[in-house]
Amino acid sequence: MTTTSRGYGSAHQRERRRWKLIVDRGEAWCWRCQEWLDPAQPWDLGHDDHDRNVYRGPECIKCNRATRARRQPSVSRWAL
Repeated sequence: MTTTSRGYGSAHQRERRRWKLIVDRGEAWCWRCQEWLDPAQPWDLGHDDHDRNVYRGPECIKCNRATRARRQPSVSRWAL
C-alpha cells in the first residue's frame, strides 16, 4: 500500500516536515508521555485517538505504536 492509501498523504507529509524542523532542533517532546524526543531517534506524527484527521504532534515510537491497545474495542454486530 502507498503512504497516501494508508492515510499519510500530502497533508500528513507537510505536517510531518513542519514538526521535523522542531524535532531536529531538540525542541519537541512526545505529546502523549511528555518525554523529550531525541532528534537522533525515529518518531511518529501522532493523530488524535478519536479523530485521525487531527494531528496531536510528535510522538515517541513506543507511545504511538501502543495506541491500538488503548482504543475502545468496537462493538460487534452480534452484540445485543
